[in-house]
Amino acid sequence: MSVDIASTIKFRDICSLFEKLKASKKVASKEEVLKSYYESFCRHRESFRRQTGLNDEQPENGVSSFYSVLRLLLPGADTGRDTYGLQITALGRLYIRVLQLTTDSSDAIKLQHRTGNMYRDYGDVVYSVLKPRCFNPPSDLRLNHIHQMLDTIANEDTEVKQQQLIRFTEQASPEEQKWLIRLLLKSLGLGIGEQKIFGVLHPKAQDIYQRCSDLGHVCNLLADRTTDLDASTSKDSKAAVKFVNLNSVIRPFHQIRPMLCERFPGDIQELMQSDVLYLETKMDGERFQLHIDRGRFMYISRNGVDYTRNFGHSYDHGTLTPKLRGLLPLGLESIILDGEMMVWDTNHLRFREKGENTDVKNLKPEGSWQPCFVVYDLLYFNGQSLLDHTYIQRAYKLQKLIVEQSGVLQLMRARKIGSVKEFNELFQQALDSHAEGIVLKKQGSRYHPGVRLGGGWYKDKADYIKGLITEFDVLIIGAFYNRKRTFVDSFLLGVLQPAPPGSSNRPEVFSIGVVANNTKQRGVLNHTLKPHWHDVVNEPPPLWFHYKPNERSGCPDLWIEPHNSIILQVKAADLAPNGAFFTRKSLHFPRTEMKRDDKPWSECMTLKEFNDLCKGSLAIKKLNKRQLRLEDVTTKRKQMRMTPSERSRLGLAVYEKRYNVDPSVSSSKLFDGLSFCILSGSAGRHSKHQLQELAVKNGGCIVENPLPNDPKCFCIAGDETFLVKRLILQKPRTCDIVRMEWLLRVCQKQELELRPRDLIAATEPLQQDLAECFDRHGDSYSKDIANVEELQDLLRDIKLTAENVDGISASKLNALEDQLLDGKQNLNMFRHLHAYFYRPEGDELAKLLFMQNGGRIVDDSDPQLNLGFICMSSDIDNDHFKHWLHNHSKLSADKVLNSAWIHQCYREGILLPMHCFLQDDEFVKVL
Repeated sequence: MSVDIASTIKFRDICSLFEKLKASKKVASKEEVLKSYYESFCRHRESFRRQTGLNDEQPENGVSSFYSVLRLLLPGADTGRDTYGLQITALGRLYIRVLQLTTDSSDAIKLQHRTGNMYRDYGDVVYSVLKPRCFNPPSDLRLNHIHQMLDTIANEDTEVKQQQLIRFTEQASPEEQKWLIRLLLKSLGLGIGEQKIFGVLHPKAQDIYQRCSDLGHVCNLLADRTTDLDASTSKDSKAAVKFVNLNSVIRPFHQIRPMLCERFPGDIQELMQSDVLYLETKMDGERFQLHIDRGRFMYISRNGVDYTRNFGHSYDHGTLTPKLRGLLPLGLESIILDGEMMVWDTNHLRFREKGENTDVKNLKPEGSWQPCFVVYDLLYFNGQSLLDHTYIQRAYKLQKLIVEQSGVLQLMRARKIGSVKEFNELFQQALDSHAEGIVLKKQGSRYHPGVRLGGGWYKDKADYIKGLITEFDVLIIGAFYNRKRTFVDSFLLGVLQPAPPGSSNRPEVFSIGVVANNTKQRGVLNHTLKPHWHDVVNEPPPLWFHYKPNERSGCPDLWIEPHNSIILQVKAADLAPNGAFFTRKSLHFPRTEMKRDDKPWSECMTLKEFNDLCKGSLAIKKLNKRQLRLEDVTTKRKQMRMTPSERSRLGLAVYEKRYNVDPSVSSSKLFDGLSFCILSGSAGRHSKHQLQELAVKNGGCIVENPLPNDPKCFCIAGDETFLVKRLILQKPRTCDIVRMEWLLRVCQKQELELRPRDLIAATEPLQQDLAECFDRHGDSYSKDIANVEELQDLLRDIKLTAENVDGISASKLNALEDQLLDGKQNLNMFRHLHAYFYRPEGDELAKLLFMQNGGRIVDDSDPQLNLGFICMSSDIDNDHFKHWLHNHSKLSADKVLNSAWIHQCYREGILLPMHCFLQDDEFVKVL
């Protein structure tokens, strides 16, 4: 029997890791804690493999990988187990039984989830009850025991689940029980997300997971020494190392994270210039993948849940699979299809929408509604991944493979966009047919698992377009707390039925929907309404307040009297039936537009006006109030999003990756593993959005705010905005700010090179790294200057200093020059000579050659004078020359040379003997 590394790791040590992660305040410090643990695990793994006789040539099969720990760190991403089937209510009953509490005691009420405490972290609730009662020391339970117990809980019935948990409570400490509760509820609350955890393990760990949704496979690849995730086989490697293409990890029955659509930016002309576009109808169903391998079927939802039991694992079972016989290609071995699971009405021969209270996963075989899978992408076929193929290639292959049958298996037929006018007409046709919207896909787009932004897919709906759909002026009539009951998270909306004129009756309110409380006016709303709230439990609403008290999503925590309330202007995708609200139809996906300060509470929408809008034979009522116009699809739309500081003041997440939730898989891997925060663009040159797109296209990940003390995060600045100035002045500096020109240059050259002059401001670690490669002027120690422009840039950056260069003696300069030239006589051959030229105009070229090669021209009275030159070909006055030589010059006659000596030395490249070129008195007399 093989030994698993999980048997060597204690659960209490994992709980200690969880405690450290939860106690760390900043994400960066959480990453450091996790990184330290992972490095320690890797050392333990090496020791474990040596002790068990495993060597590097043996592929990792999970026995010694990080899988046993990672599936506890990411319980929501662990697809290796079914759901546990234990919620807070069942756990509360179990602990009341174990602790032998009376059902009406305060601790029992707390455990039963019946008070305000139920909205706190339930692990903390259990811990607060256990702490004064349970004195078990930290246990010696190993991870393999914990995983065996969790497997049993996931697979067995309620009685066995309880037996397992009771046995655990008898051995585990209160801290261990607290963390097991959180594991069972799949809510650890560590404050560090999936992306950061994967990033600690490996830059490509999340990319692998998005392609296979298998934590075990991810850990095996990361640990396997026989595979390389970064580069092809090294020439110096002794063992054969196999390069792993990320798309090769795709396998049937392992979900590929679906690619998503970003919002249509508003200008179709700009998109059409970038690539050929295809338009699809946006279906209002549920995103599913169909996996088939050797006659076995699997249906996986967008969230990775397996619904094969409903639709059928073979042609003999389920509500859909038996009908697929004959519709799939001959010779099919394996295939993965991406599409939308729709409800087909066999009586009316049309699709039903989600808003009609339909659940495609729970349709009865004998009913008139049946599931229909609408396919719009082909991801895998007969052992080959197609993610790297373009959209048009995948679509063409898909049409050749699938046989369509209405109401069972249908293909999404895309329309090629030829002009702006054609796009406008097709969009209007989709709206007229009551479609949810449209989807645009670039012809050359690849399938990027888990990516929304930058992938080349765009969605547009009527409610995204200003003025296209009806707005509602509705009244706030109730409110819902957040999970911790610390603030109002959403509002219950209602319409008013005024009292008849002259009547003493009170006006009545009717609930019509719920909207999130996440606008810029959130603080004003909370402050205005706070004094007027009534608790629903302690002060039940009166009879004129019409709501559904037995519906969880329709029963608020607080209610308010109409005359103390506020009108909100909201818009919704449509009106749809919903049993949680009092009216026949309710607002579907409502969003707040503004607070109506110009209207008193009594001028909100009335019940009659709302019911008039709901009229119609269709269950779903679309709210389009006009036709689509060309300007609706040719004008860039303003993104109505709050700034990070505004979100922070509202209690929302500060560090939110809004540009790209996940790392973008792109054609270039230049920035693979790097994050970018685009602080500003440059007016008239490059916008902030264009710089973000450029970084994403080259493999970078966009963050909305600088990640402090992260060496892999660069802030890009164009114009020097207030934010840029503030970050430059920050002490101590926590982020590296790089010029926009650097981003443009490296993307063009596809060469990642960072120079000191590319930086506006740098952290201390980066400054130290650059100091090892560049001098204080920014000149590289090892790399030559490439061109004149680079030299000019370097010289331009050199600042004059107050250094006293005059204090350096000539002898020191000469010694330095000798050291640099290292005895090479042909370089600066005249550097030790100080000469006077008698009548220099006679041989200007000799004078220039002398200076060019290091010689210094001095006055005839200079104390350093050691040589003189005369041009014999010039017209020389003998008497004047003799007078100069004997009375004014400090030179003796044997130190005056013919200037031809300079020319001859230059031609030979060495200093020639001087005696052949002397000009003595006798020779001068001959002249």
